[in-house]
Amino acid sequence: MLTVITKQIVPSSILQSFGKNRANLINGILWIRSISKVSPGIVGKTKRALPAHMYKPKPKWETGDIDPYPNFDTTKILRPGFENSEELKTADDLVKRVFTLEYATRAEIQQYYSDYLVKAVQRHPLDQSSYEVLIAKLTARIRMHIKYGDIDPRRSSRRNVVGKLQTIRNFLLNKLMHADYDVYEWLKKVLRIEHAPENPFITQIDHDDRELERMRLQQQARDAVQVKKDELKLRFAAEKEKFAKEKESLLCEIQRDLEDLQIEIAKHNETRRQRARTIVE
Repeated sequence: MLTVITKQIVPSSILQSFGKNRANLINGILWIRSISKVSPGIVGKTKRALPAHMYKPKPKWETGDIDPYPNFDTTKILRPGFENSEELKTADDLVKRVFTLEYATRAEIQQYYSDYLVKAVQRHPLDQSSYEVLIAKLTARIRMHIKYGDIDPRRSSRRNVVGKLQTIRNFLLNKLMHADYDVYEWLKKVLRIEHAPENPFITQIDHDDRELERMRLQQQARDAVQVKKDELKLRFAAEKEKFAKEKESLLCEIQRDLEDLQIEIAKHNETRRQRARTIVE
């Protein structure tokens, strides 16, 4: 029920009854609130537009389906189970139309579309359990949900169902990719779907702002340490030649002092070994 404000002119006879209060009326016009039985959303002859925040936006279906649900001519396609009927071949056009998809249920339309995709990918008429057939059936269900989800975007349950079906289909696509990559690429072209294969060695981790800041500071500290290491490596490489020259000159001086003292190193070492052997015995 809506309250409609209407503009009504008060007759002069009523104004005269007010007497002194007539001066308080503005130009003899009053706005009188009256209740009228009008359907919600309707004012007069035009439909009232609801505010923008009361409309739910159309959902974005990021399922990877390039082609949407096709628009079949439902008046010429027979329902599943009546394709090979001998009676319908000789029946009247009106009788045939009763058995077409025009008067079929939603489940029968989905079954027809599912069979349509399955026949395009199955290798044998009895094949009902291969990866290609299962993916085709899931694709038909996903596109049917997308079609009716655009009609009624307020149903969040349909979006949840589409998400679950997409997860199962991605799992089967990954299985098929590891089993036979050529068939995997061929199936994507036939069914007109996009799929990014998952890398099992890469795990996506969502970090909060505090964790990201900590990781940034850690990386900054590692970079500063690496810069100092590189500087030390260059300085040690420059001082290496100087150290080698000093070492060589020091060894020459020691050798010269030994020659001046006329110390026979070999004889001295032999004496020390004999002394050690005597102590042990």
